[in-house]
Amino acid sequence: MMSKLDTKKILQKYHAGEKLSRQETLWLDSFYLHKAKQSTHKISDSDLANNLAQVESALPQKSQRARVLRNLAAIAALFICTIGVYSYFIDTPFDGEHEITLAAGQQRQLTLPDGTKVTLNASSTLTYPRTFKDAATREVTLVGEAYFDVAKDKHKHFLVHTDRMEIRVHGTAFNVRDYKEDDIAETALVHGKIEIWKTGEKQNTYFLAPREKFTLTGQAAVSTPKNTVPVNTGKLVTKQPEITIQPFEISETDGSALETEWTLNRITIHEESLQQIALRLQRMYGVHIKIADPTIGQKLYSATFENETIDNILRGLSVVSPFQIKKDSDGNIEIF
Repeated sequence: MMSKLDTKKILQKYHAGEKLSRQETLWLDSFYLHKAKQSTHKISDSDLANNLAQVESALPQKSQRARVLRNLAAIAALFICTIGVYSYFIDTPFDGEHEITLAAGQQRQLTLPDGTKVTLNASSTLTYPRTFKDAATREVTLVGEAYFDVAKDKHKHFLVHTDRMEIRVHGTAFNVRDYKEDDIAETALVHGKIEIWKTGEKQNTYFLAPREKFTLTGQAAVSTPKNTVPVNTGKLVTKQPEITIQPFEISETDGSALETEWTLNRITIHEESLQQIALRLQRMYGVHIKIADPTIGQKLYSATFENETIDNILRGLSVVSPFQIKKDSDGNIEIF
């Protein structure tokens, strides 16, 4: 095993342009692979190109340059393949915290330190501490969408923070959706009881009963002459601007909540515009969708698909209200 002194000498030789032995070259490959695995941030294409250019300019002789560059290319390829195999899953530790980030087209199930089970949806990030042991509450932060089945702990509330909502529970199952690019943020309660409030407005707390959902819009919410909406319990819930509380819809297929069907690889569309549907499909399948004609994007659709390809979903929708589909070599889709 190389000592710190040996490591320093090899790196000094490498950067000085001195010829490396075979053993030293192999060690250098291993060193940079180890560094790649330890990386705690995403590297953009431009940063990667700049870093490789700096390495290339520092390499001395042509034969040695070629050999090390080949090795670096192999390391880069291995690193990229590793990302693919693990579904673009990034677990980044920050000062006692885990940050889990998923790319478009991915889902992941995980168990938090307290036993809470989470299903994280595509294009989402979940941040949580390594342990809840010494904390007064169990707090996590979500960007995107996740389904939580919270482990019971009567002494410690479980708190979910998003950009627009904060949710407090003890032991409960619920779905939270708050994507930055969406106009709507939503929490749907499957069972148990939760308290919820707009971020920074804890004085205005709402309580949800099972099969109710809390919806927060980025603009003034609903234009209705009355300031109340009926819910499934028969009571009336006061509705402030931007906020609604109402029963969520139940799937006719198996009685599951439509808001959680994404965990079953099922997509139910109910009176949604093609523009909204395209945004959901982009997250689910990791492709870019462009709608060339804005009038097409405003058309509304209702349908249910389960374990279908994106091509079949779009073909099915085009039967309801015709549009054309064009796909390029990278899988990107244009609708016109």
